[in-house]
Amino acid sequence: MKKMTSLRLFGLFIFLFSWSACTETESTEAPKNEAFCLTDTLAKNIELAKAETKTVANELVLQGKITFDEDKVAKVYPLAGGFVKELRANLGDFVEKGQVLAVIRSPEIASFANQSSVALANLSVAEKNYQVAQELYKTGTNSEVELIHAKRELETAKAELYRSKEVLSMYNVGKESFYNIIAPASGFVVAKDVSLNMELRTEDIKPIFTISNLDNVWVMANIYESDITNVKEGYEADITTISYHDQVFKGKVDKVFNMIDPESKVLKARIVLPNPDFKLKPEMFANVTVKYAEGEQKMCVPSKAVIFDKNKYFVMIYKDRCKIETREIQVYKSMPTNTYLLSGLQEGEQVITKYQLLVYDALND
Repeated sequence: MKKMTSLRLFGLFIFLFSWSACTETESTEAPKNEAFCLTDTLAKNIELAKAETKTVANELVLQGKITFDEDKVAKVYPLAGGFVKELRANLGDFVEKGQVLAVIRSPEIASFANQSSVALANLSVAEKNYQVAQELYKTGTNSEVELIHAKRELETAKAELYRSKEVLSMYNVGKESFYNIIAPASGFVVAKDVSLNMELRTEDIKPIFTISNLDNVWVMANIYESDITNVKEGYEADITTISYHDQVFKGKVDKVFNMIDPESKVLKARIVLPNPDFKLKPEMFANVTVKYAEGEQKMCVPSKAVIFDKNKYFVMIYKDRCKIETREIQVYKSMPTNTYLLSGLQEGEQVITKYQLLVYDALND
């Protein structure tokens, strides 16, 4: 009986020893959490940017529209009344300087042509009278006063003929009672207020063609009273349009006008833009983002690097592919391009700007 008890105690001792050894072995061999490292694919595709101290920039978004460069606009008026017999240019056409835009039949021009014919006949008569007066003066038949009078009539006839020729030249007279309306400059016909057989009256003072060179255009931006102090000449401006929403046109505020529009209650600012491909058309609506500096310097990172989670802002600090830190930051001002910080980063630290959300989720889940 004592021998059986001893064997049972010895067996229990062996069991406990074996269980303890197994437990220790399992504990020793349990896997540890490995450090996070970027995969090869992710490491190749992420993008980085350095934290830098920059002057705080601000932006103001304004509404506006594209207009002509009024310094390069030519408005064409009819020089005499009449009827439109030919139209050789239409709205949107490109015309060269000197090109005929329309042909007008005009009673006024017929009158001018008749005056020119009369002036030419009067000159011929005045020349003959002067020759006769010279001959008679040489023979002593006429006095010097009569010779001077004949010479004066000759000069008057010459002046009248010159005047009538200048008038006909100014009206671009072709034949009979017709005259041509000529393009004074090269450009596009951006406005047209004339039609075939239309009667033109000189008392109706309005242009029938407007020609503009669209190599440059103006963007007229509307500034509300609360923003007047934030827009000054020389400020950079980014312009976008509905037609080219993925393209940003760069310009500067060229002029801020001093008068508030009495109807819209806005102040106008002008941005001059080059338009080499004629993409920008007058009357297009435009969004104008005016950029200006506040004068204060802050640490700055690209806005796309900033992660907002749990009512806090974070960035992913990159040291190497296996050393990435989630860092909370304090934001001073966030703009579409850059975010300025109160604290959280040091000069030169690198932040992830592409696929940073994937890295953040992997490290913080």
